[in-house]
Order: sequence, then structure tokens, then C-alpha cells
Amino acid sequence: MAEELERRITELETLVTALQTQNTALQATVANLQAAAAAPAAANLVVPAAPAAVVTYAENPGRYDVENFIDYSTRLGNTVYERGIKALTKPFDMKPESTVVFLQSFQERCTEIGWSEGSKNITKFVNKDGETINLVTEYGRIDIDTLKTECERFCKVGGADYNTRATQNNYMMSLCLTSSLTEEALARLSPYRAEYTFNGKVYAPMMFKIIMRLATIDSVATTEALRANLRELPSYAASVSGDINKIHQHFDENYSQLIARGAKIDDPIGILFDAYRKVGCSHFNTYIVRKHEMYLDGELPNMTHEELMAMATDKFTYLKTKGLWGSKSEEDQIIAMAAELEKLKGELKLSRNLTQAANRAQSDAKTNGNTSNQGNQRQSKKKKNKKNTGDRKWQKRDEEWKKVPPKQGEAKQKINREKTYHWCEHHMAWTIHAPAECKLGLSRAQAQAHAAEITPVAAAATAVNPAYAALLANMARCAADE
Repeated sequence: MAEELERRITELETLVTALQTQNTALQATVANLQAAAAAPAAANLVVPAAPAAVVTYAENPGRYDVENFIDYSTRLGNTVYERGIKALTKPFDMKPESTVVFLQSFQERCTEIGWSEGSKNITKFVNKDGETINLVTEYGRIDIDTLKTECERFCKVGGADYNTRATQNNYMMSLCLTSSLTEEALARLSPYRAEYTFNGKVYAPMMFKIIMRLATIDSVATTEALRANLRELPSYAASVSGDINKIHQHFDENYSQLIARGAKIDDPIGILFDAYRKVGCSHFNTYIVRKHEMYLDGELPNMTHEELMAMATDKFTYLKTKGLWGSKSEEDQIIAMAAELEKLKGELKLSRNLTQAANRAQSDAKTNGNTSNQGNQRQSKKKKNKKNTGDRKWQKRDEEWKKVPPKQGEAKQKINREKTYHWCEHHMAWTIHAPAECKLGLSRAQAQAHAAEITPVAAAATAVNPAYAALLANMARCAADE
């Protein structure tokens, strides 16, 4: 019995100890919960940000990371490739007059795709003189053998830049050039393929140089011809009626090819000023004369020929827009009027009917005039014979009253010394003959009839040439008065 009681007491003590341990744990949990409630909200805790990725700047995809090769497995790589091999806007026919536009477009493609950027560029080379040249704008300043050696860097197996971005650029450029030529140009280029293809690989810069050689016929004679074209720019300006755009295009075609060959132009500004003086517009001439004086006086010391061309183009565009282009100076207007007068003299050839009418009028007037003169001479002789036998004072009074016209309302017929006189409107005097019988009146009537034949012709000519019509009208009036 005692042993049973002792066992039960031991069990109770063990239970109490366990309860005390649990109580202590519960108190610790409550304390932690209270501390957590008093602490800041978890949302306000600051979490450290991940480091930002480094971005490489580029103006366009083609100029992104030009030192490393293009990954064609990416969308960016495929975009650069498709854009690089695309044909230029205008197909090149390999003719001199198209060279300037082609070079400008090709230079823009080189810049856009990165062919002229960084150490992997394929447009800048060192010539035999040790000078670094830009192949696109100075293709004449490096010989073909030197260029081949330079291209081996990225085209030949084992070259310093072989299988790099430079090799990729070379391939894209070759496809761009091929797709940018017309069929006729490709046919011209085909025989020279061996000069720019080695071991099955096209050397794109050499291909470009040969294209330009065929387009411009690279020779000393060509250089001299280009210089002559520039010297004769004023004559060309006159031949295109002073069209500023055509003058500038002709200048660019010759100037750019000379520079590409390494030739020098002493005074391009002077050449342009000489050409501008041949432009037939008084407003433009006044503007150019003022600019030339400013240039000579040193007020535009740093002006380049490009700036001068830009100013001339702006002025040309403004005058065209305002409707003032082609205005003439007073001197030019006088010269033009004189030239027009000379031209009219050559055009004033009367028609067959008009010529015959004029000849008839002249013949009739001459015949009537002779008859009238003969009659007057006979009458004059008779009168002179009579007057010579009479009183001179009476003769003077007799002549005076015959010149006095009748007043308004008075009769146009009178009797004097038993003779009947009539007022003749053709002679403007009192005469023996009646007005209807006056030979002078009959002559004038015939002249007026011929003038009536001339008048319809003059009216028809008015619609074609007003000056011609006015002259014919004057001829008709003169014929009526003779």
C-alpha cells in the first residue's frame, strides 16, 4: 500500500514538471507575438535592388557594338543583315551624270550599317603615300594593288580581321553593290570579276573601285576634261537658262570626281560666282553681286563653296515661290524689245490678197494723182494766164474768199460773178465742180475700200500677235489718208 502511494506521488510530480515546461513555452510565444505587433510593418522593409544592366548606345542597329561580330541568330543581327544587303534607292547605271547621287546614297549606307565605323571598318585605307583615305569619296587616291593588300586583312584566310565583323561587313557590301546596279551596268562589270574576286571571295572595296573606274573612266585626260567642264560652267549656266539646280548638279558631277582623284580646284567659289552672273534674273543678280562684294571685301572670310551653293539655292527657291524668278532689268527689257521689233520686221510679210490690195491702191492713187495733177496744171496755166493779165490785188481777194468755209446753216452753194461755186470738203475750198464729182474724193474712196480689205486680216492677226495687228491697222489708216 505504501509503495502504491509513493508511485502515484512520483507520477504527479512528473506531470507537474511537464505542465510547468509547457507554461514557460507559452509565455515565450506570447512575448514574441507582442514584440512582433510593436515592430514596423513588413511592407516598409527596404529590399536591396538588383544591379542595372549596362546599355551600349548606338544611333541605329547597324552601328551597335561595331567591334564585335554580328550574331545572326538574334533578331537584331538579322535586321542589320537585311538592311545592309538591300539595294540603294536609285539603281546605278555607271554613267558620270549618275555618279554623284550614287556616291551620296552609298556613303549613307556605309554610315548606317557601320561599314565605316570602328577598327573593323572597310572604307578607310592607307595608300602608298601613307595617308588614310576614305574610299567612297577618295576612290582615286589609292591604287588597286595597294587596296588589295589592305583588303586581305579581312578577306583572306588568316588575315588579322578574318572571321570578324569586318568580314561580315565585306559580304554585306558586296551584295549591296550588286543589287544596286542596273542590268546594263552588271553586264559592263562582269568581265572584270577576276580583278576583285580571289579564292572565291569578293573583295567588296575593290569591286567598288572598279565600278567607279568604269563609271568615270579614270585617266589624266578625264581629269583635264573635268577641269574644263568646271571652267566652262558659266557657258553651261547660260545654256540651261540659269536653272540653279542644274548648275549645281553639273558642278557637283565634275567637282566630286576631281576630288575623288586627288586633284585640287584652286577657286571653286570664283567659278560659281562667274556662273551665277549668267543667270537671267535681275533679283538674283542683285543678290549675287552683293554677296560677291561682301566676299571680296573680306566680310565672308570663312565662306565655303558649299555654303555659297546653299545660299544660292535658298534665293532661287524663294524667288520661284514668290513668282519673281526671271525678272528683267530695265536694260534687258530694252534689249528684249529691240529684239522683238527685229523679229516682227521679219514676220511682217503680207498675205497674197493683202499684197495685191496694197499694190492696187498704190497704182490707183498714182494714176489718179497724175490725172489730177495734169488737170490742175492745165487749170493753173489757164488761171495764171488770166491772172497775169488782171489786177494782182483782185486775184488775192479772189483766192481768199474761196478758202472761207460756209458757216453752220449756210448754203454750200453760191454764185459769184455769174459762176456757180460748190463747197468741196475734199479740197476744203469753193470750187466749180460739185463734191460728188471731185476726183480727189473718188481717189480717197478707193483707198478706203482697199483699207476695208486690210481690216479683217488685221483683226484675225490680233489673236496671234497684237503688235502685228496694230501695225496692220496703222497701215490701213495711212492708206486711207494718202
